[in-house]
Amino acid sequence: MNRKFNPLIFLFITLFTANTMAEKITPEMMTPTVVLKSAVQKFIAIATNKTLTKKEKKAKITEVVKNKMDLKVLSIRVVSRPWKKATAEERAEFTDLFTHVVVNTYFSLLEKYTNEKVDYLKEEIKKKKYAKINTNIVMSDKNIPVTYKLILRKGLWRIYDFSAEGISMVSTYRSNYKATLKRSGLAGLNKALKAKALKK
Repeated sequence: MNRKFNPLIFLFITLFTANTMAEKITPEMMTPTVVLKSAVQKFIAIATNKTLTKKEKKAKITEVVKNKMDLKVLSIRVVSRPWKKATAEERAEFTDLFTHVVVNTYFSLLEKYTNEKVDYLKEEIKKKKYAKINTNIVMSDKNIPVTYKLILRKGLWRIYDFSAEGISMVSTYRSNYKATLKRSGLAGLNKALKAKALKK
């Protein structure tokens, strides 16, 4: 049975991992797990703020995504080999377009947020650059194992992928875009993404 990436779990993964962090975060405290929790707090604040308009929520979500996710690394891994053949302009355009894909996914699912419990199980760091954080989302009817991946670049830890029940966000989007990339390269994928965005 082929399992597909569930966009609802995509939202749950990011929103359901918050613990209260009242103390001020110093640079020395910025471990991958602390960075993850900080990002989640910001999303929860947006999700639960009833005074924000839709436009304001979207702007705030965009800000968090750009600050807490490594969109360049994410884009490279989603596009994979065709990235090397693309021009600098095509790469920049895709990163911008894909950022909107991520933001729109969060935006459309924010109303489904509920306060679930999450257990942080383990943090692993390899080569002082790559981090993996295992968590467990405790829902009313089941537990969902979630693994986050972060990368350290320019002194900052940022999220670049995660897997829910073994289904990776990067792998899912890579699979979705594979046919278009093979047929018409990154320029063709950018064109398709722009056309889809105009229909919304």
